[in-house]
Amino acid sequence: MQGTRLGSAVSIVALCGFVFVAGCDRQPGQPRPEPTTAAPTPKPTEDTTPGKTAETSPASSTHACYLSVDGQVRVEGPCLVFPFGDGGYTMNAWSNGKPAQSHFAVVTTNGDGTADATWNADPDDTRAGDPLGTVTFADGCWTNDRARICAGMR
Repeated sequence: MQGTRLGSAVSIVALCGFVFVAGCDRQPGQPRPEPTTAAPTPKPTEDTTPGKTAETSPASSTHACYLSVDGQVRVEGPCLVFPFGDGGYTMNAWSNGKPAQSHFAVVTTNGDGTADATWNADPDDTRAGDPLGTVTFADGCWTNDRARICAGMR
């Protein structure tokens, strides 16, 4: 009879241990967590903008450039222009290394016919952190009282 009791006790302990282990990751009264499945990987959506292809991305190209600030011509001649796609651009981009005339300007359009312009007042500065103010587009250039920024026909 003692062997049966011992066997029953072992079975009860084993069963209790299984129940304990199976539920040890949650507090009493908490529901069992749902099994997790991996979320589906999102698929890119196709851009349906007229005239735009899936492989379209801005790239710098050479243009006739002109930059004058406070009456001094800083850039004149061919330079790389990196378009932003909304009418704004970086004029005299350093995509192929630092050019001989190393001043550059960034024109960021505002959507109301104006743009904000910045430049690198220090020709060795790699950021256009010096504000030129709000500019408007006229005769192929972005201009204000301080600056004239042209990339293309002027």
